Amino acid sequence: MRINLYGNVCQNAYALTKWLREAGVDARLFVERNFPWLPEHEDPELRGRYPPWIHVTADLRWRRYGLFDRDFVARLGDCDLVHTFYYGPIWARKTGRPFVFQTYGGDLNVLPFRTGSLHQRYLAWAQRRGIRGAARVLVANPKSPVRQDAIRRLGLTRVALMPLPIDTDMFASKAPEQTAQDKAEWLFFHPARHVWGEGSAAWEQKGNDRVFRAFARFLQITGSRARLLAIRHGPNIRASELLVHDLGIAHAVEWMAPVSRRRLVELYQAADIVLDQFVLGAFGGCTLEALSCGRPVFTSLVEDDNQPPVVNVTSEEEICEALVKYTSDPRSLCALGRVSRQWILDHHGARRIIHRYIAVYEEILAAARSTARR
Repeated sequence: MRINLYGNVCQNAYALTKWLREAGVDARLFVERNFPWLPEHEDPELRGRYPPWIHVTADLRWRRYGLFDRDFVARLGDCDLVHTFYYGPIWARKTGRPFVFQTYGGDLNVLPFRTGSLHQRYLAWAQRRGIRGAARVLVANPKSPVRQDAIRRLGLTRVALMPLPIDTDMFASKAPEQTAQDKAEWLFFHPARHVWGEGSAAWEQKGNDRVFRAFARFLQITGSRARLLAIRHGPNIRASELLVHDLGIAHAVEWMAPVSRRRLVELYQAADIVLDQFVLGAFGGCTLEALSCGRPVFTSLVEDDNQPPVVNVTSEEEICEALVKYTSDPRSLCALGRVSRQWILDHHGARRIIHRYIAVYEEILAAARSTARR
């Protein structure tokens, strides 16, 4: 069984390809030259030395319009089944092969519904047509309101719950009981992009302002020595910096440039609490990675059957109250970290769940063979 994968947003396709190959599947990855996420960003030793199963293509942006894409479509279709993320459904549909579309979020909630310029409307139409042609649409949290709304608007019926595989060897736990006991200074980590306030669509809001306001209240209430690490990434960085200054907490907030995934692991492991996002109501990669590192995560989720063991808070007041509560009880904080790690191992550990992907592929291919014999 040969599976071709495309759409390496947040390294998801690269990671999945590696796990499939470890499980004995002939999986190949297609990446665009100069794409923001390339395999060497995660594994620097690959720079200039890709293995044969990683195929580099030219910049595909203009080829989304159907221009000069014949060669890429032929190469992508040289397989039994295509597994896509991002804009992948546009090309996967053209291959004539059965294909799976797995959403990272915005490729399902946003790209199919853009109504701005002419080229955005065209790509939205092409993305809708592509997604509707998928043999299966895989979603990590299908009960999220924004996911449900997109599924309804697209009229999708072949939707399946599928957890993202997490490399629990890379995102490893580092003895939380040693980092949260007898703290002279607490360290909180806020890895989310800065998207908040007016001018940002509801689907992309992260609630960064709530984090800073809650942190300021925490400092005022407890008098604790604490630091908050934040990544300088996203369209509202300047607004966040001004808010930090106005709240009088600039001395306690440390800004960092975007970091590699290996450095990100170190930041997760160093933090006592990870503060993710507080508007969307769904978890993404940051929550899963932090949980895998055995770190307590505060975020806002819509309750469902796939609920991770996070501290589920939404408002500034709730975030602050939770910070006060858990820093007052380091034992509970440590226990939550251990539960978090175990939950990831049980529900998202790559070696444990990769068979679920293979089962979906086999089911789709069996159905295609049955249809062909009729």
